[in-house]
Amino acid sequence: MTQKNQNQTGVTPLQTESAPNMTKQLTQLRSDPSATDFYICEFPKSGVTFLTVLIANALLIANGYRARATFASVRNYIADLCIGEHVTSHAFQDPPLRFYKIHSVFSPQFIHGLYLVRHPVEVMASNLRYAIGRGWWQSDNTEDFLDHPILGIEAWKRHVQGWLVDNSFASDVIFIHLLRYEDLVENSEKELRAIDANFGWHLPEAAITGAVEAASRECMRNQEATYREHNPNHQFEFVSLSGSEIAPNFRQRIMTSCDKELQLLGY
Repeated sequence: MTQKNQNQTGVTPLQTESAPNMTKQLTQLRSDPSATDFYICEFPKSGVTFLTVLIANALLIANGYRARATFASVRNYIADLCIGEHVTSHAFQDPPLRFYKIHSVFSPQFIHGLYLVRHPVEVMASNLRYAIGRGWWQSDNTEDFLDHPILGIEAWKRHVQGWLVDNSFASDVIFIHLLRYEDLVENSEKELRAIDANFGWHLPEAAITGAVEAASRECMRNQEATYREHNPNHQFEFVSLSGSEIAPNFRQRIMTSCDKELQLLGY
């Protein structure tokens, strides 16, 4: 262990607080699986809240509901398996679907998956800010954060490799639809239409355009602001205006380390 990784008490910054391992594989098979189950997966801080609100609203509108998914209510329709492994999501009738949100590494039980990725520089920077806010990281050396066993760059690489490389032989059995967060933000309607076409849902036009409007950046920020106003414990900003400045050394190490993954994902 190098000196730069130790604080004055001799304890590494990684051990000052334990971050929960949100990417661990589910410990048990789903108790009530269905052929209509879809899993929306990401490595933490890749923008999954945006995608779940978009998908939930498309299905709510398609099924004639008055209700809309918001930052605070989206789990009513898309259950988070990181919170409880055996919770059952809302079942939509047309198309007949249930959606689950996960951060898990790849598992063969995820027959249908929307796998959301984001540029690793932005993911690592966002994870660092979040870890500092949560008290999981207490070192001034931000580059060392990239060695974090759960949130760092090697964990991100293992996640991507597990979903898109290690199990590529099963592409005709386990169906994965890859989305890049940057593309989703730039043209949400185009990406939603691509998902719709890939899985043959035939969502009505009003469902697509209405979902895009309900999940716009402005709407999402307003929804989170409303939630924060009525919950003083919500101190973090999940729907930010833009990323903060990233140190060149931090960026360069990520770019060098992730060369293969960046090519795989088209960055």
